[in-house]
Amino acid sequence: MKRLPIILLAMPMWLLIGQTPFLEIRPYAVPDFIQYDIKNHVDHHYPTANITDGNFRRFDGVNLTENLMFPECNQGASCYDGHAGVDYYMPAGTPILAPADGYVIWSAFSPSADPCPGGISPNGDTGLIILAHPGTDYFTCYLHLEPPLNVSVGETVTVGDTLGFNGNSGCAQTPHLHFEVRKEAHWFNEQESYAVDPFGWWGSDPDPIESIRGNRSEWLWKSSWVVDDNDNGFQRYYGPVWDRMAVGHEGDCWIAPSTADNSVSRHYAIWVPELETSGEYDISVYIPSGLDAATAAIYEIYVKNEDGQSQKTTVVHDQSQNTNGFHTIATLDLPAGSNCSVILRDFVGGESSGSFVIFDAIRFTSAGTVSTVNGDVDHTFPEYLSINNVYPNPFNPKVTVEYQVAQKENISIWVVDINGKKIKKIKEFQGSKGIHKAVWNGDNDYGENVSSGLYFLSIMAGNSIKTAKVLLLE
Repeated sequence: MKRLPIILLAMPMWLLIGQTPFLEIRPYAVPDFIQYDIKNHVDHHYPTANITDGNFRRFDGVNLTENLMFPECNQGASCYDGHAGVDYYMPAGTPILAPADGYVIWSAFSPSADPCPGGISPNGDTGLIILAHPGTDYFTCYLHLEPPLNVSVGETVTVGDTLGFNGNSGCAQTPHLHFEVRKEAHWFNEQESYAVDPFGWWGSDPDPIESIRGNRSEWLWKSSWVVDDNDNGFQRYYGPVWDRMAVGHEGDCWIAPSTADNSVSRHYAIWVPELETSGEYDISVYIPSGLDAATAAIYEIYVKNEDGQSQKTTVVHDQSQNTNGFHTIATLDLPAGSNCSVILRDFVGGESSGSFVIFDAIRFTSAGTVSTVNGDVDHTFPEYLSINNVYPNPFNPKVTVEYQVAQKENISIWVVDINGKKIKKIKEFQGSKGIHKAVWNGDNDYGENVSSGLYFLSIMAGNSIKTAKVLLLE
């Protein structure tokens, strides 16, 4: 980390070069298979509220008989209650990581409200860190940290750097991380727009918080075109009965008990890829064998148009068939970027048998037709070189890249650091048509272990080059 001048300003010029998504890893250090429960959110998300008992049921599972802050909130959309971030509940002392490059504009124990919301007494001052992210107009905030804070104002941070450690300082009764994204200005001002939902909005109706103080919903998590449960593009949400199984793509998957009663549906997950080009894609799901899988799992595929509205396609799939591999459930025209999603809930078709819904990897594969975003031009060509998967990522001590070439060709694979310097030649050979794998052990050409941080695996086949980002953790 290096020092920079202290800058405590809103940066509207970043709006001109804003780029999404920019969050490269989740903001906490956990084993690969864990994704901490989200207990509170910007309080709207898909699925929308289930109005079965006269109560709003927000995505965090909390029921309320009325929208306490904004009574005009539309029925059928989960209401915004003023919470501007995402609460991840995790053990005290969990390392909190920078999810993207940036620099520190706030690092201090700041006075909390007294009394806190709900009438509780504050647990001392709040451990608070705020990062600015150059090249974007976003700021990220981390609350309830325990002492000591690991970074100081003016320091630059690289994705994966430890900012501090989780606790329950300030207005927190139990240890959790309040992770908040703000846009255009870093300060909290209820008269200005500040709340950004980093998980986007995938409902067919307009974003329910868009008209509230300029709040926004934008998918900000970088991903790949194979979205597994360890990928940023996969998010599983609140539910009382999630189980991890040591089978499936990359050796694990999640299951939840199925229900044919939509009113009691509690478990769901979302897969969001980051597609390089617009065009026709095969959407394939991976289902492991040996599980009592639902025969009528309901996949909802959302595609955003230029206005940010979503068009939904529903696919009913028998998860007990075509197991231990990818099976195509739909072929659709998809836009570039993170503008499509697949959502799966524990709710199944009434004719379904089987006890569990399976949540594993989903792959998005070009079907051969690639077009411009505005659809004016169509080009048909084979995929010459592609990176199928990179795992595990983040990694320590080694990472594997799986790639595919369309014909016999000279292949070179390099590791490049964030300054563009080649630090390791993994291999150089004449490769045959098909799928290949390469492994990097986190070392340089001299056999020395490199420092933790962000690196790039660059694959050249003939005149084609593909690059994958990888994060080496300490």
